[in-house]
Amino acid sequence: MRSTKFINRIFSVTTIAVLIFISCKTSAKADDASGIDFAHTDLGIVSGLSVEKQKPYVEYAGVDHYPVISGESVKINMTSKYDGDYSDYGNYDPVQYRVFIAKDNDKGYTELTNGYSKAIPVYNDFIIEYNKPLTEGNYKVMIFVKKSSSSGIEKNSYGVYDKIYNFNFTTYNSSNAPKNDDSKVSNSSGNIVNDGMAVEDDDCIYYINRVGDVYGAAPDYLYKIKKNDPPRKDFCDLSYNTKVIENRVLNLNLVDDWIYYSNWKDPFHHSINKVKKDGTEDTCIVNETTGNMFVKGNWIYYVKRTNSHSIDLNNIYKISLDGTCRIKLNSTATEDMTVSNEWIYYTNISDGYKIYRMKLDGSENTKICDDETLFMTVYEDTVFYSNKSDDDKLYKINGDGTGKAKLSNNKTTFINANHDYVYYVNYSDNENLYKIPVSGGKSKKITNEYGTNITILKDKIFFNGMFYKK
Repeated sequence: MRSTKFINRIFSVTTIAVLIFISCKTSAKADDASGIDFAHTDLGIVSGLSVEKQKPYVEYAGVDHYPVISGESVKINMTSKYDGDYSDYGNYDPVQYRVFIAKDNDKGYTELTNGYSKAIPVYNDFIIEYNKPLTEGNYKVMIFVKKSSSSGIEKNSYGVYDKIYNFNFTTYNSSNAPKNDDSKVSNSSGNIVNDGMAVEDDDCIYYINRVGDVYGAAPDYLYKIKKNDPPRKDFCDLSYNTKVIENRVLNLNLVDDWIYYSNWKDPFHHSINKVKKDGTEDTCIVNETTGNMFVKGNWIYYVKRTNSHSIDLNNIYKISLDGTCRIKLNSTATEDMTVSNEWIYYTNISDGYKIYRMKLDGSENTKICDDETLFMTVYEDTVFYSNKSDDDKLYKINGDGTGKAKLSNNKTTFINANHDYVYYVNYSDNENLYKIPVSGGKSKKITNEYGTNITILKDKIFFNGMFYKK
C-alpha cells in the first residue's frame, strides 16, 4: 500500500519546478509612435539556458482593489519570474521596472516611474501608486522589466526592456459597478478540496476523466454526460460522452453558463481559464499555477503553487473574475484549502500541517486545533480530517475549535462530506471508498476499488473515474 498524498506531493513539486507560464491568446496594443502590437504577456520558453542567459518576464500585474470606482486612485502591483525557473530564486539577478499608464483614448502613456526602479529580488512584489483620481472608462498599463545587469534587449519609442507586459482595467461609476454576490458559489467546499473533479447542472454532469491522483499522468480532459441518457453499464464510457475542450483541466467550478477551471494543457502551460458549457469562448483569466480553486461572488480563491525551492510562497490568493486584481491573503506555506460560510479553511505547512481558518479578506486568521493532518474537508462549519497525531484516524471538529470527536478508527486519506455522511478513503482496507454518518457510528463500504479524490453530486459519488450511487 502507499500514501497517495505523499506520492502526489512529490510528483507535483517536481513537476511544478519546471512549469513555465505561456501567454494566453489575448493581446493589448501599446499606444506608442510605432503602433506595434505587443502580446499581453511575453512569457519565457522552456530551454536549457544557464541562469545567466535567462530573461525575466512579468508573471502577473494588476490593480490593488476591485471594482475601481471613478474618483479613486489605484496601486499597481506586479511580480516576475525567469524563463527557465529551474533554479532557486536566489540564483537570479534582481529585476527593475518601468510602468506607464494611459486611458484608452489618450495619445500617449504617462510614466509612473522616473526611469527604471531600484533593483529588487525577482519574486518580490513591486508596487507603484497612480495617485490621480481616475475617471470612468478603460485604462491600459504598459510595464517594462529587465534584469539589473541588462542594458535592455528590445525597445520601442518609450525605451528599452528585456520583456514587456500590458494589461487593461476598467473604472466604473458607482451606479454601474459590478455587485458582489457571495451567495453565488461554484462547487461544494468538499469537492474543491478534492480537486473539483466534477460539477453538474439540471441537464448534464461535467467531469474530468482522471483515474488516480497524479496530476498530468492521465488524460485529464473535460467531458460531459447527459443525465437523461439511457442506463448503461459504464456511465463513463467515453464513446457515449462528449469532450468539452482539448485542454487538460483541474478544479472545476460552474457559475451560470461558465465553467472555471485550472488549465494544464501540458506541464509547461498552466493558467486559470473559463469556458462556456458548450466548449466555446475558452478564455484565459491569468497565467497562474493553482490548487483548490474556488469561485465565490466576483472572486476566485486559490492556492498559488510554486517550485520546490520556494514552497513558502505557496500562499492563498484571490483574484477578480476579470483577472485585473489579485490580492494575497496569507503568507504561510499552504497545502489544502477550501471555502465555506464566509471562511477560508486551510492546512498550514509552516505550522506542521495544522488546520487554520480565516475570513475571506484574510483577517481573523486562527488555528483550529493542534492535530497534524494531510487530508481534510469542510461541510458547513464542521471540519473532517485525518488525524496524523492519532495514526490518521478520522476526526471532526467545529470551525471554532470546539467539539472535537473521533468518528472512525480506520486509517483515512481522502475525505468529503455532506449533510448526512462523511465519505472517506479507507487506507486500512486497500484504499477503498467508505461512508460513515456525520454523527459517527458504523462505516459502510461502497467500493472494492482503490481510489483517491471523492466528488459528491446530487445523487452520485464520482470516485476513481466511475459514478456510484450515494
